[in-house]
Amino acid sequence: MRKEWGRRVFQVAALTTFLILGGITIFLFREALPAIIGSPYEEIRFGVHPTNPLHALTSSEARALIKGERTWASLGGPHAPLVLVHLGNIERYLQGPLTTADVERCIDSLADYRGVLFALPPSLMPTKAKPIRVSWNSVKELFLSIHWSPTYEPVPSVGVWPLILGSLWVSFIGLLVVVPLGIAMAVYAVEFLPKHLYYPLKIMWEMLAGLPSVIVGFWGLVVLVPWIQKVFRLNAGETALTAGLLLGWMTLPLMASLVEEALQAIPPLLSESSYGLGATQWQTILRLKLPYVMPSIVTATLLSAGRILGETMVVLMVSGNAPLLSFTPLAPVRTLPATLAAELGEAPVGSYHYSVLFLLGSILFIVTLLLNIAAYSIRPRHGSA
Repeated sequence: MRKEWGRRVFQVAALTTFLILGGITIFLFREALPAIIGSPYEEIRFGVHPTNPLHALTSSEARALIKGERTWASLGGPHAPLVLVHLGNIERYLQGPLTTADVERCIDSLADYRGVLFALPPSLMPTKAKPIRVSWNSVKELFLSIHWSPTYEPVPSVGVWPLILGSLWVSFIGLLVVVPLGIAMAVYAVEFLPKHLYYPLKIMWEMLAGLPSVIVGFWGLVVLVPWIQKVFRLNAGETALTAGLLLGWMTLPLMASLVEEALQAIPPLLSESSYGLGATQWQTILRLKLPYVMPSIVTATLLSAGRILGETMVVLMVSGNAPLLSFTPLAPVRTLPATLAAELGEAPVGSYHYSVLFLLGSILFIVTLLLNIAAYSIRPRHGSA
């Protein structure tokens, strides 16, 4: 009876875990779908002066026009300065307390400017304005753009490459730290560490693994950031290098523990055979043990990469948090998790910005899932310990 109840408890626990994971996955991709099939213009309409000969603009043309990089005339429109009107800047045309009637009169008066561009809800669009279509290609805007400004009105920039590149920079630097140091720590613990110090070392590893990331980030902000700024003579020390160094250090216990377990599991007969053939301790380590556990080292590296890629708090504190396309580790960056943490709480539910953030979460989920699948598929394939 007890065995039967125990089996059922484990079945329920496994089914519950599966259902929760499946529900999270469905929710994540469902909320991200509007970022691919929708547009940020679903609740607004665009309008121009009736004499404006243009009938359509691309999103890049509209954005360049609003930013002052293009003029109406360069797009084939009137020789008149741009007068942009949207809900975010309507107050600049009014003074004092605002009423609905005041807003409507102001909008009607602005419709007389030849260079006007309205981006308003249909209920506020003046009747004498001529509709103009602003196209939006989600795939192009998301994956072929290098600018991230999702709250820029009325035409946002949602290029994800600055965030992806920032994540890759931080992960790459973190792996450069954690892989050699983690292997070295594992080799030292197995081969050279006195037995009476083994368990104290393992306790220290566990303590480091459980250290709150906000504490590590605070230490990095106070100590490592000024040091990086001074050594490299930078204007600010919050860079991809700073975040990568900290995340690599935080991930050391995971990497070292996995490699150490693999080294401990090597059959003693192999080591004895190596020594019996005249090999030294270092020759046995470098030519026998490390190649033997190479699948486990690759597994540990992939799991460490997933751990670094998903870290949020440390990156928020020491990376500079700048969504810029950077090709140097000495520049501020922003990662995918940091973007979610910084912006999701301020994005209106159901907005295009909200959906794009869930798309970022989906990308992070897929990458992390692939890393974990690759990590756990290596051992059985190679038959390593």
